[in-house]
Amino acid sequence: MEKFIDSILDKYPELREKELTDITDHSAFPELEDYMKLELINYDKVKRVDLYRLSMLIEKYAGRASEPLVAIFETEHLYKYVEKRYIKLLEHIPKAWIIGGFDNPFFAPETPPTKAEILTCAGTNLQDTWIVLSKGPDGPFGLVAEDLGGVEKGDWFRGFFTTKPDIIQDVIKKINSTMMTDIDFFNLKSSEGL
Repeated sequence: MEKFIDSILDKYPELREKELTDITDHSAFPELEDYMKLELINYDKVKRVDLYRLSMLIEKYAGRASEPLVAIFETEHLYKYVEKRYIKLLEHIPKAWIIGGFDNPFFAPETPPTKAEILTCAGTNLQDTWIVLSKGPDGPFGLVAEDLGGVEKGDWFRGFFTTKPDIIQDVIKKINSTMMTDIDFFNLKSSEGL
């Protein structure tokens, strides 16, 4: 089975060719805007803590701006770790798609179904991915990462952050195809307009 991130990297060679950026240097990227200015950031062998920080910046933006959110978690445990924060976040956004390697078919998070669609990606090529996407005034943006494993699963990740709409559209298209769902991310209006 082809890795999800490779299906995107193969379509956009500039993602593979772009020099690596050290996203672990928090002084170079104190705010989400610092990532967004670069349009495309390629990273490799970053730790979970660095992606967690970037994920939170994207999630906080979605809440402040009342924009939709797509979030993919590797396991049910990783979603449960942030579920209470997500419940509060969902009060401020129009819709979220929460996808994870939820092995339990009876997984019933507290997340309100009117605000979020919960989907399992167990057994697909999405299960080793970490994806967080939202929309800004200039279009969609987000991070796409793959768990490289290491001594323990979750030690190292490779991936990219981008504000390029065509790349984000293809990421959504591939998620929809893999999950046989319809994440209508681009046509959803912010909750301010609702």
